[in-house]
Amino acid sequence: WYPEWEKRGYFNAEPADPRPPYCIVIPPPNVTGSLHMGHALNNTLQDVMIRMKRMDGFNALWMPGTDHAGIATQYVVERQLATEGKRKEDLGHEGFLARVLQWKEESGGTIIRQLKRLGCSCDWRRERFTMDAGLSRAVREAFVRLYDDGLIYRDDYIVNWCPRCQTVLADLEVEREDRDAEFVYIKYGPLTLGTVRPETKLGDTGLAVHPGDPRYAQYVGRTLDIPSVDGTIQVRVVADEAVDPEFGTGVIKVTPGHDPVDFEIGKRHGLPIRTVIGFDGKMTALAGRYAGMDRFACRKKIVEDMQALGLVERIEPYRHAVGLCYRCKTVVEPLVSKQWYVNVKPLADRAAAAVGEGRIRLVPETWVKVWQQWMEGIRPWCISRQLWWGHRIPAWYCDAEQRVVVSRADPASCPSCRGPLRQDPDVLDTWFSSGLWPFSTLGWPEETPELRTFYPTSLLSTGYDILRFWVARMAMLGIHLMEEVPFRDVYFHTLVRDPEGQKMSKTKGNVVDPLDLMDKYGTDATRFSLISIAVPSVRDVRIAEERLE
Repeated sequence: WYPEWEKRGYFNAEPADPRPPYCIVIPPPNVTGSLHMGHALNNTLQDVMIRMKRMDGFNALWMPGTDHAGIATQYVVERQLATEGKRKEDLGHEGFLARVLQWKEESGGTIIRQLKRLGCSCDWRRERFTMDAGLSRAVREAFVRLYDDGLIYRDDYIVNWCPRCQTVLADLEVEREDRDAEFVYIKYGPLTLGTVRPETKLGDTGLAVHPGDPRYAQYVGRTLDIPSVDGTIQVRVVADEAVDPEFGTGVIKVTPGHDPVDFEIGKRHGLPIRTVIGFDGKMTALAGRYAGMDRFACRKKIVEDMQALGLVERIEPYRHAVGLCYRCKTVVEPLVSKQWYVNVKPLADRAAAAVGEGRIRLVPETWVKVWQQWMEGIRPWCISRQLWWGHRIPAWYCDAEQRVVVSRADPASCPSCRGPLRQDPDVLDTWFSSGLWPFSTLGWPEETPELRTFYPTSLLSTGYDILRFWVARMAMLGIHLMEEVPFRDVYFHTLVRDPEGQKMSKTKGNVVDPLDLMDKYGTDATRFSLISIAVPSVRDVRIAEERLE
């Protein structure tokens, strides 16, 4: 029946249609992906809404498309190359991009075919891809406007670095996992402090205590000579509100090059940055005799060496949250790097007001508090990624005049000295382009009939797990660039777990494939079972075959 529905145009929507408009943009699935239970639930919910609105006499558009998924796609293609004994560098930049596009053409349509199999009634004539020409133009336009508005800037800051993927990660892309470790108490001259990262001792440029801690008041402002593994070093003691006097001994070592809190303390007190772990996860030349060692091997070795010198007071077992790359699960390394950022605070204030004033409605309402807290405490958004696959940052550097040129079109030369330019090698965070999705898919920055008719969109249906990743960013960018909210209602649906209530993952081997269920029980039974358990007030639901049966 599906080809017949498409042939008869049942799912098509036209801007000239006089009926009242109703629009849903699909959360674009990764072009690398295939249908999973979350997709099946979310797209069935959207299908219910869009079909109901068609029957209610609305000019209903369900806009489909896919996301280029920067890190995920590059990771998949690099793994394919590895099976051939090749690296992306062997192909060169252009050759690698051609390989990714070839792979996308061969397998990128899988999830679209599966969405049709699920019965999704999208207007497939309008299918978009975040790397197609129109959306690429929208990305450039958005970058240039935000730059011209003073909201995009480049700065040295401490970032989350994945030594495996060789790229920076946003805070939201770092997963936290509790792990067992050792809390090593190290003697720093007259003071003692505890740390789980003794290898970063080589990058210490200060010690910090709380300003109100009477135990250490006499040391504040002094520079201490500290016996260390490479002879005597000098560190300055500073007082800072960021120190918790109840944690450990109340003294912390300050390593501005390898810890976000220490970086801020270092900035406030003018402490130098000493980078002893490199972007490859190995110790740098500044680590002295430990140079070239893996960071975790160095951790073990430096503890042994400090013990031999009598610098370790004691070691205690300790359990703490470790940051992992969301894609490859490598332990991330905080490193100081020059990156591109969006100052999102002014945008977040407007997005918070839109929800507070009811111009965007969150369903269920319990998410309003989460939304407002996120917007209130938001930090600058790092948007540059050290990848080859993605939207290249539209910034060029003139080495002769030490200036940056940001442009909608590729400049032939420096507009000032007419000398050569080199383009920034980085690409934009995938969430930057998907943040434009509600209006870039409708033709923005052109003033198209579709944009005039269907923007703002009516409903966004999505999992609550990407509220910060995607929904908040669409709201911020839409309000700023369009001067109007991107959607009226946001419906956060439940997440689907396995029958034991665990998150489904390939590594656990507990993935329930909706395609298998559709084969076994029929598509209607699968769809109905999913929506019948999708109670808005319940965050997680379990899917069991008995229900479908």
